[in-house]
Amino acid sequence: MVIKDVRTRWNSTHAMIARALLLRDAIDDWVYSQKEYRDIGLSKKDWEMLRVLCDILEVCFYLATTIEFA
Repeated sequence: MVIKDVRTRWNSTHAMIARALLLRDAIDDWVYSQKEYRDIGLSKKDWEMLRVLCDILEVCFYLATTIEFA
């Protein structure tokens, strides 16, 4: 299931990107099977950038949850 970003919860951005990376093959298959969406499909470079961003947000998520429950 896809996770949507929530503006007031920045950790949801991490969750959304992490889930998209997990579902990458399914997302690419669906996007490229739809004529009207082929032009907006993510490139290999886009997916790589999302992986880097996810790794950065993972550290922030860990720190935020550690502080929250300390």
